[in-house]
Amino acid sequence: MKIEIIAEDAEKEWDEFVLSSSDSTFYHQIGWKKVVERTYNYKPIYLAARENEEIKGVLPLFLMKHMIFGKRLISVPFGPYGGVCADNKKATHMLIEEAKRIVREEDLDYLELRSIEKHDSDLITNDSYVTFIINLDVNPQTVWNRMKRDRKRNVEKANKVGLEVEWDATIEEFYRIYARTMRDLGTPTHGLEFFKNCLREFPRNAKVLTVKYNGEAICCQFLFFYKDTVIAVWGSSLKEYKTYHPEQLCIWEVIKYGCEKGYKYFDFGRCLRNTGVYNYKERWGGYPKQLYYQYYLNNIRRMPDTSQLNPNRKRFSKVWKKLPVQITNKIGPVLRKRFP
Repeated sequence: MKIEIIAEDAEKEWDEFVLSSSDSTFYHQIGWKKVVERTYNYKPIYLAARENEEIKGVLPLFLMKHMIFGKRLISVPFGPYGGVCADNKKATHMLIEEAKRIVREEDLDYLELRSIEKHDSDLITNDSYVTFIINLDVNPQTVWNRMKRDRKRNVEKANKVGLEVEWDATIEEFYRIYARTMRDLGTPTHGLEFFKNCLREFPRNAKVLTVKYNGEAICCQFLFFYKDTVIAVWGSSLKEYKTYHPEQLCIWEVIKYGCEKGYKYFDFGRCLRNTGVYNYKERWGGYPKQLYYQYYLNNIRRMPDTSQLNPNRKRFSKVWKKLPVQITNKIGPVLRKRFP
């Protein structure tokens, strides 16, 4: 078995392996490589393990260097999971060892693998993150019956005030709500071009759902579709309409859509354990699926903490929330590039 950096003329072969693998995720696809590369100009290092000229495993990586924020190798940036996707343990081991070698050769601070499966190696692990999974059914009522009473009550309230749901709204409508919500949360936003690149690379596997009140968009959800799963990626809602519960109607409409279209799972998205977001998602009748963020440390001694619970991030958020949206929209994408 040998390890190689995948060439552009082999990208189709890469995707064929990914789509045929039961262990792959949306973010293993070459399309995600192009989104990150085109938006932020980070260097991709996409490793493939071959045996008898056939791909047996892949590891998508991005090299990220900055004089202030450090030097790192990540699989994958701006996604909740990625890491190794391989047929066997030998391919997995060889891919990880090659990634570690690159970290040493490039004199990087660390390697970070965001994975759904924990790898048996000398990597250190952060298991604070989960993603919530809701099992779907051909009959949406089955999912409805599993939801907590308060979730159902709020969806019913949203329907009574006359909120309207619109699929395939414009990306500009989505971005107006998303950018403002991120400011209110104290988090730098991606630029509009990032989302346009997502739609450009995944025209059949990305959709925007918008909830409107009196014709005005007040809530939105950006979704990916992969194999048998609907993935909630970015959701936002204007806080002045909170009492109308548009975000809960939005989530229910996504669940209903997934059921009606024959999807088996709704991936509700990543969150930290023991937080308000975790408790909120749990009440929709789903279950937490463990994520493993594993690290190989080279030039640092402690596992990096880039979560929103980091004291430095909390101080930054307090300042960011006070800035005008016009300013956060302009400088947010520059900062967001540094927080993958």
